[in-house]
Amino acid sequence: MKKRAIIPGLGTKAKIWATLIPIVGLVFATIGVLVGVCTDWAMLADEAKARDYVPSAGVEKIAEELQLTRKGKSIFYATRPQLQNSVTFNKGCGNDGEGTYTLGCYWKDDAKNEHIALYDTGISELNENGFHFNFAAERNVTALHEMLHAVYERLDEDDKVTVCSNANLIAEGIPSLKQSLAIYSESQYCTEVYARIGSEYIAALSGKDSEPVRILSEHYQQYFSFNYELAQAHQNNQTTELALGTHLMNLYNNLSIEKARVESLKNNYYRYPSVANFANTNAAIDNYNSRLAEYKTYYSTHERIRTALNSEASATLASL
Repeated sequence: MKKRAIIPGLGTKAKIWATLIPIVGLVFATIGVLVGVCTDWAMLADEAKARDYVPSAGVEKIAEELQLTRKGKSIFYATRPQLQNSVTFNKGCGNDGEGTYTLGCYWKDDAKNEHIALYDTGISELNENGFHFNFAAERNVTALHEMLHAVYERLDEDDKVTVCSNANLIAEGIPSLKQSLAIYSESQYCTEVYARIGSEYIAALSGKDSEPVRILSEHYQQYFSFNYELAQAHQNNQTTELALGTHLMNLYNNLSIEKARVESLKNNYYRYPSVANFANTNAAIDNYNSRLAEYKTYYSTHERIRTALNSEASATLASL
């Protein structure tokens, strides 16, 4: 019979520990690997940056209304977002020179610190002549758009390819969006289409049976929950702008017709002066003036919206 080797001085307890030490070591090594894999180090880094930032009440409200996740909020606050008046905003952002209004921008300074500036229109909403415009909704959509630029910066190259490809497929089905993206260079295109889809379209599209929509819906919800009320308010703003512009065009066309009619009646009265022709001419003039007053009223509403959104115009008014 083969005898077992006996190690001098090795008692029962020592034998148990000798057996357990490799197992305990393996357990701790496994835990270490799991911690390394499961920990979102990038989010922790953003949270560390965010701790050095004190948001204003306005910025806190934006973060709440955007329904940001922990990860999304850490990125948003890491960019040190600021609500700015027109004068301050124009120094960093200003008009984009493309005939549209700039309401926010994201950039990195020389030290690679990230920043988001948001234009504070100074008004939350406008209700005039049956038209409603929600400036707070535009501010929030802009904040989400700029935050998504910061998110895009953090994606690895494979993720950037995936989200850009799917965002582009969605944009192909939205002609107005595709047309507006044509001004961006190749280096800017992916981050812009990604930010546009996420801030303006994905909530409304999320219920559609589309693979690109499904992929991006799951992706965006790492950073924010879909606020359907915000999406609807933004859509209503677009509808309001279009409806108001169409209404003004129709009023202007009617004014042109009425003006031509007044001129015709005046000429007829000069040739054939009579009480009847005089009365007809005056009635036409009164009708023209009434339509003109109506046009001016709606035009005023239109300009109030445009001026509120135009940081450069607001800066000029503020300096007067």
